[in-house]
Amino acid sequence: MTISLERAQLDDLEKVLGAGISSLDISAEERAQVIARYNSLGQTLSEHWAESTAENAVYVQGSFALGTVTRRIHRNDDVDIDLVVVRGIQTSSTTQAALKTDAGTGLRKFVASSHPKALLEESERCWTLEYPGMHMDVLPAVPDASSERGSDDGILITDHDVRSWLRSDPLGYANWFRDVALKEVLAKEAFLAERGVDVADVPEWTRKTTLQLAVQALKRHRDIYFTGRLQNRPSSIIITTLAAHAYQLDQLGGSLFDVMRAIATNLVDHIEVINGQYVIANPVMPEENFADCWVSEPWRAAALFEWAEAVSEDINGIAARSGNDNVLKGVRMVLGEHAALAGARALSYPHVEARRSGKLRTQNGLGTLTVTGPASSTRPVKDHTFHGGRM
Repeated sequence: MTISLERAQLDDLEKVLGAGISSLDISAEERAQVIARYNSLGQTLSEHWAESTAENAVYVQGSFALGTVTRRIHRNDDVDIDLVVVRGIQTSSTTQAALKTDAGTGLRKFVASSHPKALLEESERCWTLEYPGMHMDVLPAVPDASSERGSDDGILITDHDVRSWLRSDPLGYANWFRDVALKEVLAKEAFLAERGVDVADVPEWTRKTTLQLAVQALKRHRDIYFTGRLQNRPSSIIITTLAAHAYQLDQLGGSLFDVMRAIATNLVDHIEVINGQYVIANPVMPEENFADCWVSEPWRAAALFEWAEAVSEDINGIAARSGNDNVLKGVRMVLGEHAALAGARALSYPHVEARRSGKLRTQNGLGTLTVTGPASSTRPVKDHTFHGGRM
């Protein structure tokens, strides 16, 4: 049963969810640091390949490109950035092993020249630059020159077993994701323009759509839900793809909560079963099935369906709660403690900060809250974490 919220309740919930999800972002400083690092990497690789006339490129893929980066909450988790290094040559000019080795040589120059604190590690498909609190996976690739490709941004990457080139299109996927929410983006730009705001002066990543915010919320709930069994977490690409499909079921421009609820409720409806196999097709490369490993690892499908039911129940459950404190408890179940506190500040910043600092007091015998007052006539209000416990 769908529960409708009163206007005032919905307004408060929008404030809580907006502030809570925004708190999941990496900081502006961390973002600037990422940009500086991959720009520096691009310069180093350009110098490394200076004798070649090939057109090379370095760009981000995954959540950073989609605007859905979600700060991790578990011990030893850090900011995870995915980069693509495209060497502008044809497959006839290299091999998978040679491409990867050559990229590794350039990355070692990068570490030696400007980033001595970074550690470089090799994995089956990519190289990883390890920084304190951050790691960057660098995927070597070449352009996909196949005439059958519908996108000029397609790339070829190394297979796990180094047998054949694999096709991929991270830029095409990012464009598809943006197109899903294009109407909302245009509506927001028109709204700002009507009020005399130069849209070009607003950083792209700060103008989040409800789809981006909903994906961040889903990823955070996933990380909380799978605490203690992190290896079972559904992948971000699967969650993002299903969320974008489900997003189209709702009218664009709806409230953040309504969009989150619609997506969570319809998430698994976009998983196909073809010839007895689960299929979540890459929307820009239908031949790629994001769920192909579910055949040999059926527990992944079970984990996804189990979590999808839980996140739908928890998001819908927020609307069944009355009173801001109870709503905040519901938000905490979905987004975590830190986000719930950010949401509380959005509703009553002075009281929340005063309570956390021990300055919030209540009048003896009256129960009236005050941020100031003589100690003889007041007593301190204990801090809480929206679940009855002490921080």
